[in-house]
Amino acid sequence: MAVIHQRHIRPSELKDFLTREIEPLSDQIYGSRYRAAVRLTDDTFLPCVVFQSRQSRVNLALRRFDQVRSQPDQYRAVVEVFAAGESRINDYDIKAVERSPYAWPLEILETIHGETVMSWTAFVVEMKDGTMHSYGTSFRTEFFDLPHNYSYSDIARIHSGMLYSPELGLRDFSMDLQEQLKPYREKPFFTCYLREIEM
Repeated sequence: MAVIHQRHIRPSELKDFLTREIEPLSDQIYGSRYRAAVRLTDDTFLPCVVFQSRQSRVNLALRRFDQVRSQPDQYRAVVEVFAAGESRINDYDIKAVERSPYAWPLEILETIHGETVMSWTAFVVEMKDGTMHSYGTSFRTEFFDLPHNYSYSDIARIHSGMLYSPELGLRDFSMDLQEQLKPYREKPFFTCYLREIEM
């Protein structure tokens, strides 16, 4: 497994590792985004971290501030999002970085199609051993949880807009059935903004 580990990793080394070893997600606003796992200087392990351009984030903030500057309530809400939103980590607090087991390859993510219902995408993951597992997400696809003893390399196929239960098998999505199931979900993640990542 590709990994860099040292007492302190320079931002340029982080960028070199990410661009060399990690498949980027492309984003219209942020450009290339890299999903990885990191170990902090106190040995805290974070399995889900997204690295992206600091410059893109700053440009977006300035643009949004200008758009709502004449509307005090909206302006405050936008400043709040940029100043106090998200879970972030500093690049200088990272001592190791490696691939994340929860960052599914782009070729798998691209087989998850569309919004099943408003603000919700349902799909079923069929594993190579034939087992099936229901999933759901509200727009975030950076990282997904996995059943015990499975990895994304065990995924054989995605059934978009479907649900699975052991009793009923593979079924078209229905809200009633969705509420009975406890699907696997997207995983929360931390963001690290690097000056070295280009927009």
